Amino acid sequence: MAVITISKEYASQSEEFAKKLADRLGYDILDRQIVAEAAKELRISPSEAQSFHKERESKLLRFIDRYTSSVVQKVVDRSYGRLDDKSYHDVTVKLVQKVAAEDNVIILGWGAQCILADHPKAIHLRLVKTLEDRIRWLRENMDMDERSARDLIEREERESAEYVEHYFNRAWDDAHLYHAVLNLSRIPLDDAVDWVAQWIQKTTTA
Repeated sequence: MAVITISKEYASQSEEFAKKLADRLGYDILDRQIVAEAAKELRISPSEAQSFHKERESKLLRFIDRYTSSVVQKVVDRSYGRLDDKSYHDVTVKLVQKVAAEDNVIILGWGAQCILADHPKAIHLRLVKTLEDRIRWLRENMDMDERSARDLIEREERESAEYVEHYFNRAWDDAHLYHAVLNLSRIPLDDAVDWVAQWIQKTTTA
């Protein structure tokens, strides 16, 4: 049983990595997009919202109330920046801590590597790829030109770095925050998933 945090460079296929690792280990995933989707669903009727919960079959959704989901959705929709709304940081910390208490979970982003820096069961990973590979991925999967892809990467990474520095006084890309930094430009994604899964299973059964 473990809590896995994943910090990532933007467009480094972190979502695909997390999904495959979760499927391999039988873990749940917490990421901003899931919470943003919950925010939209929580505006509908209670019966419909209950159907949404059952459909997702995630025990983590019970931690996502209307206030938490609406605050996160504002950031996902860029109504507010992460640094502009302290309520985002506050709900993030509380949500990550609650989810971590469940074990068997992957937390994608959120500054969780800092929030759970001293958590005894946390394993912190960072995913990176070359800028060229990330631009290529955005062009192929998001139908973006090279300039737009580069600008998006720079903006997302600047915001992430500023958020971690502002609230945690740490450098976002400091390798000392992590148990392992995986370069997915050098390691095939499936091989990285296999290696991490085997390591997690060995660590948690020792």
